[in-house]
Amino acid sequence: MMLKAAGAAIVSFPSDESYSALQSGVADGMWTSSASLVSYRLYEVGKHVTTAQDKTFWYMFEPLLMAKSTYDSLTPEQQKIVTEVGASLDSFAVKSAKEDDQQVADVYKKAGVAVHDMDEATFAKWRKIAEESAWKDFAATVPDGKRLIDLAVSVK
Repeated sequence: MMLKAAGAAIVSFPSDESYSALQSGVADGMWTSSASLVSYRLYEVGKHVTTAQDKTFWYMFEPLLMAKSTYDSLTPEQQKIVTEVGASLDSFAVKSAKEDDQQVADVYKKAGVAVHDMDEATFAKWRKIAEESAWKDFAATVPDGKRLIDLAVSVK
């Protein structure tokens, strides 16, 4: 939705076809995780990459989830362990994501790809597009969507 609002034509294909889509010209740009940018070897067919090092408007959040009924069936000691492990994953996930972002910059630079970090002005433009498209739609169509956006924005 955000990309379309920015004027992009959206092309959908399975992730494992990213390399051939870029190589053949089916796509001339894409979004994917930092880990996928490296593991799919897109540096072999890309000319430019924008890293997520300091500013990004997309993050793949992968929480540890469990059905409440399953959690409730655990002993208090097991619940404590699950909760502690879940909490410890927060810092691990952030650290790992930052390492992945740095790896993208290093691998792409070594391959001769032009590496760009998003500056504040560009980030502000993308955020405005997001607010006027995807955020607006989310707030209007998801129950309690506006409050959820406000909560997400409040995270530092």
